[in-house]
Amino acid sequence: MKKIAVINDLSGFGKCSLTASIPVISAMGVEAHPLPTAVLSNQTAFESYKCKSLTDCILPFVSEWKKLGIEFDAVLTGFATDEAQLECITEAVKALKGKGTVLVVDPVMADNGALYDRYNFEMCRKVIELCRQADIITPNIAELAFIADMPYSEKLEDIKSYIIKIYNEKGIKKIVATGYTDKDKIINVVFDNGEFYYASSRRQGGYFSGTGDIFASIVAAGTVKGMSLADSACLAARFIEKAVAATDADGDGNYGVYFERVLGELYEK
Repeated sequence: MKKIAVINDLSGFGKCSLTASIPVISAMGVEAHPLPTAVLSNQTAFESYKCKSLTDCILPFVSEWKKLGIEFDAVLTGFATDEAQLECITEAVKALKGKGTVLVVDPVMADNGALYDRYNFEMCRKVIELCRQADIITPNIAELAFIADMPYSEKLEDIKSYIIKIYNEKGIKKIVATGYTDKDKIINVVFDNGEFYYASSRRQGGYFSGTGDIFASIVAAGTVKGMSLADSACLAARFIEKAVAATDADGDGNYGVYFERVLGELYEK
């Protein structure tokens, strides 16, 4: 079976990061091998949370994996807690990435035009450096603007200009910019070696935790199974649309979507 190393945190509540990636990747018939970066009581959008960093464990864990002679078809990275952890993740990626390994980076650092509270510009710079190593990145619009070092805009033409700049200046050939909204649609802008594609879904409700992790996981699993970037992004968009539709619209979005109810949509994809 194909294998993906998933470098991310484990949150007890919030259905994001590893608790979202592992079932989604597994449902697609790909092995998900977690490399936990931290353990959280609940994800960080709640009013309070407790976090135990596992930064000191990351490279020793990778060393043990190397002793086993394991090779990965892809490495997927997500949220990091601090600068030191980002440095360890970057080293872990270098150690795990073989000749045929696809690196998918979800550059979790910003939303709605602003960096997350615990992120500073030095952390942002380190995330961008990690993106330079990636084969595929899946930023939201705010993260895309930071990577491009351009003013934040939600206009489609500006989003495309961010992507072109990143492609020309940073050499990243495959980019999926998530979360552009147009009336009743959410449109994910897909860029694959100079060509633009679009993966759209019906817009429903507001914020839901973990949808970015689900999207990146489907893209990573689809890629190692031989799907094109556009097809894997379309599958991700359709799956999230159905997961949101299956979720209690009156519930707290911090708890995530009821993706468990629609995992069958990913079987044999």
